Amino acid sequence: MLELALIGLRIQRMPSEPGLEFDIPSKYSYMTVCAPSCHDCSTLRAWWEGDEGTRSRFYKTVIGSDKEAPSRCTPEVVNFILQQHFDAPSMWAIFPLQDLLALKDKYTARPAAEETINDPTNPRHYWRFRLHVSLESILEDKDIQASIKNLVTSSGRSFPGKKTDKA
Repeated sequence: MLELALIGLRIQRMPSEPGLEFDIPSKYSYMTVCAPSCHDCSTLRAWWEGDEGTRSRFYKTVIGSDKEAPSRCTPEVVNFILQQHFDAPSMWAIFPLQDLLALKDKYTARPAAEETINDPTNPRHYWRFRLHVSLESILEDKDIQASIKNLVTSSGRSFPGKKTDKA
């Protein structure tokens, strides 16, 4: 792919390197697009809440905690994972809206499994996701906007080369 200058998608929980359970966003090459999830897999919350063993291993090895992993994908966990992706050296970082909204408890009332956009293994589950809050309510929510803005600006993605301190 490098010879042809093609970019590759990197999703942390689906590493492209054999033998790894979780990819390391800080080690992605520039010629990649990184994302915590995408339209053809479960959202960050649904993945986190789906398998206790995987969640525990991620919490220990990636987050670096020796405490028990929370069963719910808390805003703090979401922030940690999203920050890794914003900080990655990938050319692009893309974020499904469901993963960004999980930064705030207010937007996580619906079951996480209902957030999946498309399940390619299920012929009856094509592009069924519908946002459960209005865009107007998100536009009025200064807290969620500030959280997202902080992730963007602290990573330097808003002004490449000008990384800012977290507020």
